[in-house]
Amino acid sequence: MISNSVFFEQIAILQNGKLQDFLYEEKNNESYLGNIYKGRVVNILPGMDAAFVDVGLKKNAYLNKNDLLSDKFLKEKNISRKDVKSINKVLKNGEEILVQISREPIGEKDISVTTDISLPGKFIALIPKSLEVNISTRIKNPEERKRLQEIGKSIMTDGNGMIIRTFSENREKEEIEKEYLMLSKLYNQIQQEFNYSYAPKLLYKNNHIIEKVFKDYVDYLVDEIYVEDKEIKCKVDELIKYYNVSDELKDIKVIDTFTNIFEMFNIEKQIDMLFDRKVELENGGSIFIDVTEALTVIDVNSGKFIGNDNMEETALTLNLLALREIARQVKLRNISGIIIVDFIDVKNENNINLIIESAKKIFKSDKAKIKVVGMTKLNLMEITRKKDKDNFFNLMTEDCEHCRGGGKVNSRVQIILKIENIIRKIKINTSCEFVILSVGNMMYNKILSSCIADIHKIEEKYNIEIQIEENRNILTEDIVVEKMGKQNI
Repeated sequence: MISNSVFFEQIAILQNGKLQDFLYEEKNNESYLGNIYKGRVVNILPGMDAAFVDVGLKKNAYLNKNDLLSDKFLKEKNISRKDVKSINKVLKNGEEILVQISREPIGEKDISVTTDISLPGKFIALIPKSLEVNISTRIKNPEERKRLQEIGKSIMTDGNGMIIRTFSENREKEEIEKEYLMLSKLYNQIQQEFNYSYAPKLLYKNNHIIEKVFKDYVDYLVDEIYVEDKEIKCKVDELIKYYNVSDELKDIKVIDTFTNIFEMFNIEKQIDMLFDRKVELENGGSIFIDVTEALTVIDVNSGKFIGNDNMEETALTLNLLALREIARQVKLRNISGIIIVDFIDVKNENNINLIIESAKKIFKSDKAKIKVVGMTKLNLMEITRKKDKDNFFNLMTEDCEHCRGGGKVNSRVQIILKIENIIRKIKINTSCEFVILSVGNMMYNKILSSCIADIHKIEEKYNIEIQIEENRNILTEDIVVEKMGKQNI
């Protein structure tokens, strides 16, 4: 499902009507993740083994020593990693280097960059200046892994290695080679521009969110793609033609609904649940999710789940069911960093190992780099997930000024999304020209200070005049439709 609002590109991945992944990108706040720049080193911090690099953005990017010493960088410098005791021994102020954005700004943390450049395609990710051919761990068949390894080695040129992605499984050599040559040509163009341009300079812009979805999700298992307008439909049709190498995508139906597909498929309600601390499980149990600055804690609760007379089996059943929902919530909310899961106590060592192995299998479907570290004696599981951008909760909320950061309120982004959803429904279902929305005191002040320009854009798109009124009786963050109708109500 691809929704195209005034401010956001939103994509929902559904399986049997249930939300499995939710991707979003703010139109006026473009993502830099994956972009490649010719940067200039502007400040080296030996005490932190790091440097700041000017890549032409508002703030300089942060480069840690570990992110500097990629195989590519070491090869070009003709040095060994073990010989680099300090970052200022291999990097100088004013030096120009090729870097890629590895993490977007998160909270108070700046953009991070790396010299470990990669160019992702659907079948492979090109790794410049590498002699290695790595195979996705999700490809299990030993014979298939061997076949792909041989294909990778046979097509490798110019010292550019690759990671062979899951989509390459059972693909012909010609398909993989075609993409490898295309990505190699792209990298050569980037390298040539690096050699003949001045820093700072953007050399490669990462793909539009719809192209990313095609690379990471769309295959023969996809039945239908729903879109909201002709422009997006044309884009999707073009991508299907581009990636339909073996006619495997020919049966995908692209359906233009001309309406709010998120409402049609009950997606908005599923997204709203991502703000809830408590998530109900099918068997009556529940999980509680608490996001902090340093880590996320997820508590498994038995709730109404009774199970059977055997406490050990009851706890194991609940933990395994909770684990599947935890994996889903972690992906949907983009929870990253350190994650601690407090399971219901199990004593049997075999059961503990079963939970650990189940977690490793379940989390393998996650597109982010994730590691199940293990379980403590207190039945606490530690999981780490690569953090490359802010999580959903932080994006959609802000610290509450009245309780000095102890609570959260709707952010500007969430407020304008709510207003646009209301106006879009009114536009589809009525001939209304004028709407009065009532909000509480705090939200009213927030709208006046930061949302008026956005509301004007919504008015222009839907040709509906919007008036915001303060109602001190509304103590929640609800937005209430007070009146609507023709002009001059």
